[in-house]
Amino acid sequence: MDRWKVVSSRQTYSDPWLNVRTDTVELPNGTTIPDYHVMQYKEWAAIMGLTDEGNLVIIREYRHGCGEVTLGLPAGTADEGEDDYLAVAQREFREETGYEADEWVELGKAYANWATQNNQVHFFMAFGARKTGEQDLDVTEHIEVLEMPYDAYLNFEGISPQQCHHAAALYYAERYFAKHPERRPKPKG
Repeated sequence: MDRWKVVSSRQTYSDPWLNVRTDTVELPNGTTIPDYHVMQYKEWAAIMGLTDEGNLVIIREYRHGCGEVTLGLPAGTADEGEDDYLAVAQREFREETGYEADEWVELGKAYANWATQNNQVHFFMAFGARKTGEQDLDVTEHIEVLEMPYDAYLNFEGISPQQCHHAAALYYAERYFAKHPERRPKPKG
């Protein structure tokens, strides 16, 4: 399979959160697309923090993109030039939840939206999660921290809206637990 040929490229938007690159591309069949927009984001880290009791540390917050109050995983972006995604995950977990964890496992990574974005989400499992301090939230964040049994979150019953990166995190977690069944949280009840 041949790649598209980039005929020209220009930065059409830039701010601290988002850059948009607009390419003119030529497809292998000769078709030219004059304005193919690529959103350039920083890399993200998403955290599945598990307590010793088998609860998943989750957050509830308003997300303006969908206009909904959501229930999901702590996550955040790397700072400019930062490429230690474990450090990103540990910082974001601590800042958003006030929790820290004893053991961290990198589960995998996936493109956020490979059709129009250049960034990936790095997924981590944090074992032994426990509250060690207070949240250190950004001015735009208002986050409620909750704990939920892992199996309840895995079943995703009644959680709406749902976010695709959180579903991907569950895929990576389940793949990890298939290889390490002794680490799987025991169902409640």
